[in-house]
Amino acid sequence: MQPQRQSHIVTQKTGPDDPILEETLQEALKQVSPDDVIAIADELAERHARLFFGLRVDSAKLATSFADVAAAVTHTRANARTITNYFAQGDYKIFEELLHGESPTPVRVANFVEKVNALDTRLALELASGLLHNTSPNEHWLWTRWLWDPTTGTGILPLLAGSTHNLLADDLADGYARVGAVTAMSMKFAEGTGLWTDELVSNEKRAQFANSAFLACAYNVYLYGTTSWRLSREFNNLLPSLPNMARKLLGLKKIKEEDTPLVE
Repeated sequence: MQPQRQSHIVTQKTGPDDPILEETLQEALKQVSPDDVIAIADELAERHARLFFGLRVDSAKLATSFADVAAAVTHTRANARTITNYFAQGDYKIFEELLHGESPTPVRVANFVEKVNALDTRLALELASGLLHNTSPNEHWLWTRWLWDPTTGTGILPLLAGSTHNLLADDLADGYARVGAVTAMSMKFAEGTGLWTDELVSNEKRAQFANSAFLACAYNVYLYGTTSWRLSREFNNLLPSLPNMARKLLGLKKIKEEDTPLVE
């Protein structure tokens, strides 16, 4: 029997402690600049003004822009279609309580997810937290599967925090509050990366989305670093740029890329 031929895509590595992994992560970090984080935060601020700001006082405006909102709060077209189809009957009253209810925000998020129980819980959380954050970014935060997915124990937040301990929760309301606390804590890490600059936070509109822009970039640095560590250089050159991968996570449109490989 002939030995199995190794794939040209997956390279031989020794495990998570492989010294090449740290080098690859550093290489990935160099592919995102402070200007990239600033640009993404500016794009989020522009989308906020155009699509979400009016929802702060009139959630009925969802009726005319719901497909765009769905595309903005999730990272795949399939998920956006699922959300849009779920609310195809045009019953948006549930969003009034989510956006303007008197209960504490974690309770409103949990109640919303419970009421839309035909949706995947992760998708319902992305819809609820995405609406809240994009509508009032200074008051609310995102809870997406790439930030923290309790079903798989994965996401950028436990990586930045060093463990899942502070994210483990008894229920969704507690989980939402914990995600917010760890998100705030993660900004201490951001300051040491070189991506968190005075220019990023000096502009009031941009600063509202600095956390989201940085975390999306950080996730893709890690994702690209660990993927690049396992995949061949030939395959890595087919991947989109890290800033555009971050834009995809945040429901933004990618920008045109130069026809040059990511890795020399």
